[in-house]
Amino acid sequence: MKEKELRLKSSVKDKVEAILPFTDEWFVTATPAKKIPSHGTTLFGVTYAYDFIQIDQKGLSSNRISWDTFFSTENPNDFYCFGRPVIAPVSGKIVAVHNNASDDVVRRSLPSGVPYMLNQAKRVAKGPVEIAGNYVVIQDDESHYFVVIVHLKQHSITCRPGNYIEAGTEIGKCGNSGNSIQPHIHIQAMDKNDFHLAKGIPLYFTDYLEKRSFCHQEKLVSSGMPDHSTRIKPLIT
Repeated sequence: MKEKELRLKSSVKDKVEAILPFTDEWFVTATPAKKIPSHGTTLFGVTYAYDFIQIDQKGLSSNRISWDTFFSTENPNDFYCFGRPVIAPVSGKIVAVHNNASDDVVRRSLPSGVPYMLNQAKRVAKGPVEIAGNYVVIQDDESHYFVVIVHLKQHSITCRPGNYIEAGTEIGKCGNSGNSIQPHIHIQAMDKNDFHLAKGIPLYFTDYLEKRSFCHQEKLVSSGMPDHSTRIKPLIT
């Protein structure tokens, strides 16, 4: 286990352990194993958040390359992970759902990405829904903390507040809603069911295989924080 991860586990009593929110292989683009806060801010409980995408063997998140890739916006339907199933990472009660935000265009190009990033402060000022898009909040049975998955596809969420859900049950589809420049899964744990007041809680995943993109050897992790730029998948699907 990584030294940084060992220090974090020994110094933090409060944590959440969960299964990965997917059943196939994904790529880690943001993780608290690399830096804390993982997204550069502690706002909205994102201190220990993760981002996952799907890529091919060339490291690309879409098999479609055009002039739009470099100079304009793209259609989220052209990306591997858009519409892929997202599963509940913990068992517990559904306490909040937002399902109506539209999926935005993809902004991989510099001309489309820079203006979008310059308006980041305005989106933050509008509040969590503007940032999260479509989301599901689950109160974990074990820790009683709240696990949140955001940026889900519009109208794809199948659960409702008050439902009880078992870990591994599909809750929606990967989307590009909210503050997202390309389809991905964003997941985090927090201490309150209120994005404005919540503090991030360390989130560990159980029973997964991890490998570097340039390495064929996989390692089994029983409980840990996936490394940045690794491919991960559940041990049992």
